[in-house]
Amino acid sequence: MEKYIEDTTLTREFCKGQSAKLFKKVKDTKKPLRVTRNGKDYVVILDFDEYIKMVEKINLCERSIGVRKKWDNFWQKML
Repeated sequence: MEKYIEDTTLTREFCKGQSAKLFKKVKDTKKPLRVTRNGKDYVVILDFDEYIKMVEKINLCERSIGVRKKWDNFWQKML
């Protein structure tokens, strides 16, 4: 997990009124922030633009896999 998300904070930081500071950090660095609760992963906060990029990449991969499957099915029928 650490290779994907370097920064971690605790849910109690939000209770201390630190949310604006944490959101600004995510926005400025463009890096995700893992929030833990009771020692366990709870949520990940992402910059909106970075989230959109991630979703677009996932969709592109899924479409690519779908095309590949259709191509494989086509060749299997030909054989």
